[in-house]
Amino acid sequence: MSARAGWRLAVGTLTVLSSGSVDPSPAAARWMVGLAPVAVLPLALGASALSAAGATLGAPQLVTGLLVVAWLALMTRGMHLDAVADVTDGTAAGWDAERARAVLKRGDIGPMGVVALLIVLGLQAASIGAVAATPWGWVLVGTLVAASRWLIAPVCVQVPAMPGSSLGAVYANAVPGWHAVLWSLAGVGVVTAAVIGTGSAWWWGPLAWVPAVGLATALRAHAVRTFHGINGDVLGTAIELGLTLGLVVLACR
Repeated sequence: MSARAGWRLAVGTLTVLSSGSVDPSPAAARWMVGLAPVAVLPLALGASALSAAGATLGAPQLVTGLLVVAWLALMTRGMHLDAVADVTDGTAAGWDAERARAVLKRGDIGPMGVVALLIVLGLQAASIGAVAATPWGWVLVGTLVAASRWLIAPVCVQVPAMPGSSLGAVYANAVPGWHAVLWSLAGVGVVTAAVIGTGSAWWWGPLAWVPAVGLATALRAHAVRTFHGINGDVLGTAIELGLTLGLVVLACR
């Protein structure tokens, strides 16, 4: 039952696809984290298909990258991108945690949030285009899109929920430390296998994935220090920043 609830929670939280009734419980959240890459397979396959099509048709790299970014935004309702803007604005608000949370929860986007979105989207589009242009690069794009959802795991370990956040209460401490290690190792294994499959040196896999896990862990510490806990925006930001970092690294291989 928990596995089914976790699956529905993963699909309902991470995609625009219908998942039916959702059980927002810590037990479901634990399953959700593990199943997250599988739940977003339609997004990953679409990203791979667009990357392959762009490279095959000889489209400009930036066009290919922008199409993939647009597809991912459409299939996630732009929730993770909105999270990046909200977390950035809340961080820039300064002063104290209460004010930072108030700014984070506002519906509008401030100037710092706009700058953060431009940087993240620009880096993603440029990197996706560069990766897609390489032999079997579309495999790497899809793999990173799927695996990046495991970056939720290190954010949920030994962390309080942001005051007033119902989603934060579901995920805070929902993932045991050994689960986070397990999914991090799974991520490095999957990404490394994809890198080897494209004919690149194996060490590009850990180079792309391990810093992304470190970034997610650092984001957790930042959220505790700045907002006194995590919420859904922090989880979405971990996914987007980790995906961006991995793509930039693989674009340099």
